[in-house]
Amino acid sequence: MADSFSCDPCFLLLLLAISIFTLFVAWLFLRSFLPKPKIKDFHKKYVLITGCDSGFGRRTAILLDELGFNVIATCLTTQGKEGLQEVCSSRLIAALMDVTDSEQIRNFYDEVKKIIPSEEGLWAVVNNAGYMTLAPLEWFKLEDYKKMADTNLWGLIDVTKTFLPLLKKAKGRIVNFGSIAGLVSPATFAPYSITKYGVEAFSDALRREMVHWGVKVCIMEPQAFQTLLLHELTGKKLVSLWDGISDDMKKEYGEEYLEHCKRYLVEGVFKKSSKNIDLVVNDVIDALTSRDPRPRYLIGRQAKIVGFFSLLPTVVQDYIFKPIM
Repeated sequence: MADSFSCDPCFLLLLLAISIFTLFVAWLFLRSFLPKPKIKDFHKKYVLITGCDSGFGRRTAILLDELGFNVIATCLTTQGKEGLQEVCSSRLIAALMDVTDSEQIRNFYDEVKKIIPSEEGLWAVVNNAGYMTLAPLEWFKLEDYKKMADTNLWGLIDVTKTFLPLLKKAKGRIVNFGSIAGLVSPATFAPYSITKYGVEAFSDALRREMVHWGVKVCIMEPQAFQTLLLHELTGKKLVSLWDGISDDMKKEYGEEYLEHCKRYLVEGVFKKSSKNIDLVVNDVIDALTSRDPRPRYLIGRQAKIVGFFSLLPTVVQDYIFKPIM
């Protein structure tokens, strides 16, 4: 019986799977302690970053400029553009570009081709532009879902596809901002999570296709950080959505539910978020400078916990991410 058990193909496959998994975990553990080989000649590398008015994009642009990269930073507002130019070297190029406007993206691509030396190509695109609004999914109009997807997903795809020829030429990098909301979708996150699940799917397919051209694709999956994007959640947006729903729906939810939502956003999301945005920026820089960057960067303790939760059975996830009331 012992011989027949040891020769059971299912048992052997299980043993092989456990062995491979153990070796993989050991390799990841050892790799975390080894020095990472870095690329050279930062001064020859051109990096395009979207959404540089504030937060992750602005900070990344500043630090890459300090490292000697040729940064091409796009902003949505003139104020954001001028503010960035004031704190960076003359090497940095700041420009206005709306990622939801395909014509602007095409025109800017033509401008970037003139800026970059023909033999270099574009080293990296950092797709950072995005925004977030949290509220019960019924409170959003369909146009709200579409508008968020236009920036967070379709804009990201449009920018990426447009600049791929220059990225292929440099055998460069694409860094896409996902989120832990692209791993799980808690209550009130529906429109935002839809866009971030889309970023995950697009980035995975892109990474596998771009292997042929030597272009590496990395996904940033940060926890909540106290950026302007998150700060705005605790202000007028929630009340504006509440004001836009029907009287019947207001009666169904009640004013108490609105107050619970406000407390949830302040106490459960904003106050528990991290203030140290350099945790994110440092990983973006690692993705741009490491010879062998990670395909995924789970950033922050909460992100690593949520990453584990995303592997749990659905019934367990439903309990953990239960409604706010």
